[in-house]
Amino acid sequence: MNNSLSENKYYNPKNFQVPIIAVITLSILLLVGPTSMTLNAYAQGNTANQAIGQAQSSTQLGVCVSGTGTLISCNNLNAQNQANSGSNALAQQGGSGGNTANQAIGQAQSSSQNALCVSGTGTFVACNNLNSQSQTNTGNNALAQQGGSGSGSGKSGSGSGKGGNSANQGIGQSQSSNQNSGVVSGGNTANSGNNQNTQSQTNTGNNAAAQSGGSGKGGNSANQGIGQSQSSNQNSGVVSGGNTANSGNNQNTQSQTNTGNNAAAQSGGSGKGGNSANQGIGQSQTSNQNAQCVSGGSTANSCNNTSNQNQANSGSNAVGQQGGSGKGSKGGNSANQGIGQSQTSNQNAQCVSGGNVADSCNNTSTQNQANTGNNAAAQSGGSGKGGNSANQGIGQSQTSNQNAQCVAGGSLSNSCSNTSTQNQANSGSNAAGQQGGSGGGSGSGGNSANQGIGQSQTSNQNAQCVSGKDAIVSCDNESFQNQVNSGNNALGQQ
Repeated sequence: MNNSLSENKYYNPKNFQVPIIAVITLSILLLVGPTSMTLNAYAQGNTANQAIGQAQSSTQLGVCVSGTGTLISCNNLNAQNQANSGSNALAQQGGSGGNTANQAIGQAQSSSQNALCVSGTGTFVACNNLNSQSQTNTGNNALAQQGGSGSGSGKSGSGSGKGGNSANQGIGQSQSSNQNSGVVSGGNTANSGNNQNTQSQTNTGNNAAAQSGGSGKGGNSANQGIGQSQSSNQNSGVVSGGNTANSGNNQNTQSQTNTGNNAAAQSGGSGKGGNSANQGIGQSQTSNQNAQCVSGGSTANSCNNTSNQNQANSGSNAVGQQGGSGKGSKGGNSANQGIGQSQTSNQNAQCVSGGNVADSCNNTSTQNQANTGNNAAAQSGGSGKGGNSANQGIGQSQTSNQNAQCVAGGSLSNSCSNTSTQNQANSGSNAAGQQGGSGGGSGSGGNSANQGIGQSQTSNQNAQCVSGKDAIVSCDNESFQNQVNSGNNALGQQ
């Protein structure tokens, strides 16, 4: 059954247990901190912090002021590429205490480009910004933890407690691009003030954890997240005393592909040893485009905004949990699993021309989301008061806002039209198998499961045309929305 994202709290992006921001934050914290392994002298537990990080930052500023013409000047070109095949691998065996592991792989790219041209006559092939960012990760976070036999410094029953294990694993990719171009020309403007951005992210790395609680009060806690984030901001302004051709255009292409999985196997200790698992896979894309053209003559092929956003996920969240043999509800298991895809596009175009306006100030947005990943949980409660809790959600969200305005002293042709295409396809499923504990108490061995699949699409379009002559094929709004779901909610409870 498909429900609105707002109606299912467990897969609302704000409620994802391991959102993208948390993944990237974890990566940064580990990158700036020391990579170390220390031994707790009191509880004889182990602590390990492992991180692999790649960071690139580029700032480009071009300013041209010319009394005559400006030719092939003040252009910014930036290319950033990151590839990681390294892995974080760790095996921990506790003494009389539990183990703690923090593992992160992070890739971050940032680009800021600013170009300004002021020319007394014409401007040609000037003040253009071009940015290309690529990230590829094939590295894994792999972890095996065996808890100690005694009591530690934590509280009973908690994942980080006495003889229990705690694992935090994150893979994060982040790209940010800001482009601003301004052209002021006393004459004609051609092939100038254009912004072009291409962002690509590919992850095949996995988060894998195997945890066995100690013989004390040793539950396990696992937090696993895979996050991809892309942000693009483009602003172009062209003021021309003559004609404007092929100028002030914004073009953005964003692509995200994830085949990595979050996998956790947890066995609680012989004490009050319940397990807790939080797993999240998130993809986020944001594009903001603003284009403005003011021309004393004609405007052709200018101030158009084009955005293409694509997200593909085949990664899954998988957890197997076996509760401890102790008393109380602390022999129960808790699993929170979410897969989320989010795309946002904002486009604004404005053209003011003393002559004709042709093929200008059009907004085109294409958004595509495909998910084949699953949420899978198998839970067996402890021998005490051990009920199980599972929250599973798959959500896809797309938003498009388009505004176009044209004022022409002459004719309007093929201008100020908005086109939005949104497509969502989900074949991922939520599957849970739960067996309650054998004891009594507040949970009485009962199980709780919340499962939801949601698809949401929003499109807002506004077009306005004022023409001194004819208006031909202009100020049209077209929106295409498509949703396909073949995923299932499957549950077995005992």
